[in-house]
Amino acid sequence: MAAEDSDLGGFLRSRRARVNPTSFNGATGIGRRVPGLRREEVAALAGISVEYYARLERGQKVRVSEAVLGAIARALGLNDLEATHLHDLAHSVEKIPTAARAQDHHGDAVRPALQVITDALGPLPAWITNYRMDFLAGNREARAVYAPLFANPEDKGNRARFIFLNPVSRAFECRWERVADETVGALRWYATRHPDDLELSKLILDLNLRSPEFRSRWDDHNIVHHRSGDVHVNHPAIGDLKLPYERLDVTHDPGLSLFIHVVEAGSTLARRLAALVADGFPASPGGSVCAPRGL
Repeated sequence: MAAEDSDLGGFLRSRRARVNPTSFNGATGIGRRVPGLRREEVAALAGISVEYYARLERGQKVRVSEAVLGAIARALGLNDLEATHLHDLAHSVEKIPTAARAQDHHGDAVRPALQVITDALGPLPAWITNYRMDFLAGNREARAVYAPLFANPEDKGNRARFIFLNPVSRAFECRWERVADETVGALRWYATRHPDDLELSKLILDLNLRSPEFRSRWDDHNIVHHRSGDVHVNHPAIGDLKLPYERLDVTHDPGLSLFIHVVEAGSTLARRLAALVADGFPASPGGSVCAPRGL
């Protein structure tokens, strides 16, 4: 990989291009050939030399202090997540090992206790994933909700593969474009924090080669890391489902996360989920499309 194509350089260039030059004194859009700030403007705002900043954008191995990274983050208007990502990228270039990376869970199986926990959380759908987005364990409710994820063996129970390589995902995900953006943003985040995971690298390479939708988003260098949110799917058995979720890290197994769909007991949604897991997956007349956005 050429230096100019490094993840650090690509991220810095993408954030620099995003900044409105009129936000800064003396910087205007007049006579500019590219959007955003010039390298020399970022360097001036960060209080560093242009050559030093240029070396960072070229992805060259540079020992950079936390103070300088903070100054660059402020100059580029990065949010907290992006600033953390910048630090991770810079440290990755420096090849600084971390104890957390050495202890990450890299396997495809989970401890039996985690399966017991997900089962005990029923009737709430609950499942365990790793940072590669593999569905590793889950209760009946979770497997019922995400049944399309397991229908095609080529997806290998991997959410990213399902989203970008399985056409069924566009019928299942009511907000496919948003989900696609978030999936790529999350993989960007994980790839930087787990640079030594060969399987994660192979997954990203495969998606880049096989999916233009993935490749265009990967080149944007956007990142996402949600702790809570919601999913909106069109389930093939019962139709439209909107489910909030909470994400909890598994402390004893770094790299694993427990996801739980939080559903109020006795609610209409809870009764629909109960019907989904009882006696197979019963069909629901009239439930074949997503509800209009905002409902």
